[in-house]
Order: sequence, then C-alpha cells, then structure tokens
Amino acid sequence: MKKKTCFVIFCLTWVFTVLLLATSGHAMAASKDTRKYSLPLKGSTILQNTPDRGIGPVIEVVRHDRVAGESPTTGLPWEGEYLPMLVQIGNSPGTRVVNGRTVNASGIGKRAPWGVQHADVVYEGILYRGGDTRFTYLFSDSFAEGQPEKGVGPVRSARIGDLLLREEWQAGLVYTGNNRSSGSWAELLRQTGVDKKDVLFSLLASRYVDFKYPVKGVMPPDNFNADIIGLRKLIPASSISQSYPFLFADESPYSPGYEAAHAIRLDWGTKNTTTHFQYDEEANVYRRFCGTGTNKARWAPYLSFATTDGRKEENMRPILFANLIVQRVEYKYENDNILMPVMEGVGRGNADIFIGGRYIPGYWIRNSIADPTVFCDDQGNEIKLLRGKTFIAHFPPESLCTFTGE
Repeated sequence: MKKKTCFVIFCLTWVFTVLLLATSGHAMAASKDTRKYSLPLKGSTILQNTPDRGIGPVIEVVRHDRVAGESPTTGLPWEGEYLPMLVQIGNSPGTRVVNGRTVNASGIGKRAPWGVQHADVVYEGILYRGGDTRFTYLFSDSFAEGQPEKGVGPVRSARIGDLLLREEWQAGLVYTGNNRSSGSWAELLRQTGVDKKDVLFSLLASRYVDFKYPVKGVMPPDNFNADIIGLRKLIPASSISQSYPFLFADESPYSPGYEAAHAIRLDWGTKNTTTHFQYDEEANVYRRFCGTGTNKARWAPYLSFATTDGRKEENMRPILFANLIVQRVEYKYENDNILMPVMEGVGRGNADIFIGGRYIPGYWIRNSIADPTVFCDDQGNEIKLLRGKTFIAHFPPESLCTFTGE
C-alpha cells in the first residue's frame, strides 16, 4: 500500500510539473514541420535531416588575433575602428517582371532593401514557423568610408536569435521593436544585461526620432529607413567590441577532392522564400536569386537599391557573396506561438558550406552566449573563407537544401 501511494504521488508530481512548464511564460514547443517544400529533387544532391556529423575541432577554439590592415569580417584591406552594427531587414513578398513573366518572391521589386550592399555578413533566419524569413545584416567595413551615408532599410522587428547575434558580434542592434510578451527575450536581457549597455536601438523609441524616417512610396511597415552611422555614434566610448576574425585565404583550399556545387537551393518551406545561389565562376562569387523551380529564366535577382533616393531599377546594386554557409539550427516556439521562434544558436550542429563552387560538409560550435560561432571543415579545422561577403542561413535541420554541380 505504501509503494502504491508513493507511486501515485510521483505520478501527480510529474503531471503537475508538466502542466507548470506548459503554462509558464517560458514554455517552449518543438518545431512542427508545417512547411510545404516545392523544390524539384531529381538530379540534385539532397541535404535534409542529415545525421549529426559530430565533427570536433582538432585544436582548441580560441580568439585568434586580428591581422593588421585586414578586416576581421571580410578579409579585405581595412583600417578602422571595430564597432559593428547589426540591422534587422525585412523580407516581405513582392513582385518583379523577369523575361516577360511576373515573379512572386520575398525581398524583390518594391519590397527590395536599400543600402544593404554595404554589409559584410548577411544572416537569414526563420520569422514564422511556416517558413517566412527575415534578414540580419552586419555592417563594419563600410563605416571607414562613411557608408551607408543615407541609411538602410526596411528596418523591421527583432527575435531571440538576433539578440544572440548581438552577443556574438558585440555589436549595436537596430530594429523596430520586438514581441513584448516574450518571456525568453526578457530572460536573455536579464542574463546578458545588454539593455543597460546602450547598444540596443529600437526605432519605436521616441529618443531615436532623429535617426529614422518613413520612405515615401513604400508601404508600411516596410518603409523605415535608419541612420545607422548616427546611431553607432551613440554607443558609449566605454563599449568594447572584441572581434573574432574569420580565417581567410586568397584561394580556396577546398577545390581538389570536394564535390562541385554551382547551384545551391534553399527551400525554407514557402514558395516566397525559396532561394537560389548561382556560382559565378569567372567572378568566383555566388549570386542570390528568388523564385521557385529550377528554371533560371523565372528567377528574380536579389538586389539592393543604392539609397532611398531614386528607387528605380537602374539604381539597384547586386550583393555578391564569396562564401555561403548553411548553419543547421533548431527552432522552438515560445508558448507554441508561430510568431515567436526561439533559435537555439548556442551549441553545435551540422553546417553545409559552399566556397569556390565546392561543397564542404562541415560543422559549427558555439560554447556559450558570450562565445562566437566557429565553423569547421570536414577535417575539424576552422574553415578558411575567401575574402569578401559571407551569407549565413540559420536553416532548420528539416528544411530542404539541394545542390548540383552545374
């Protein structure tokens, strides 16, 4: 009888604990895959739900020194004060006519961004559970040249993953608010104390009224322009950003022995956000396109308006990437709310890396919130990037990435 009573008490305690977690402000729900993948698979190498590679670094991961005269973010010649800025950039659906056909996709046409061609690193991550995405752009090198002089946009709201990036880069973060009901956001602020460092710039705050304006002819909420140079000057002199320089090479060490990958396709789960990276062998860069299927004639190039002035096609600029990293990260959803993704950006997991038209099955490691993310190649060595811009997709393991050698 005593054993039976103890068992009943145990069961009741377990049920109570589960109910408490489920109803708390910090309750998380694992990702439910409601995505509908549209990419054709025939003739492609398919990367989806790949078992954990478990690649450990062959040497201890430490912050290596910055190379004098070299940018820690692009590897290009650079002299300046390292104080990067992260900006949340919208990716709402738009349309554009390409080869006589109307392409419907996110981030194109009148929904294209402006000023972002000056960024060093571009992140794309989940915004809603179904597969809608948003960008985080990292600016650093261009500040030495006084760019982007006329601001960037469209600036949109932030999520938990963006706060994690702020800690990683020790940067200023520009956005237009966040979900105030998020207990996870408040908890991360409590852990880091970042809200007391004067490095978070919500454009909804009245004190930043002089550093923003709505762009004429652009539909809200995708019409906020931000003066990130001016906001950067508001960061206290006591704020220190310690860089974690990427490792760079003039020529890719991954050419011989690695599978050719000239067309890389990311299917986040909606037709609007399906994207393609096409390798330009002559320029040794990847160009990003938006649209479904594999017919290049039906894709729209992802471009940036030079500034908010003269929003015409002749004033658009390509954004060319020397490196493409598909970082596989889990997402959970606070209170099972599809609008509140919580990216698990601390830990480790697979990374599908594309450099110089080749595929490297790699790995990523981030030991704590205060540490940077380190990317390793298939041998456990820290990846060597080509000099230039890098695109990093915070891609769920269940999402579909395919590539071909042509």
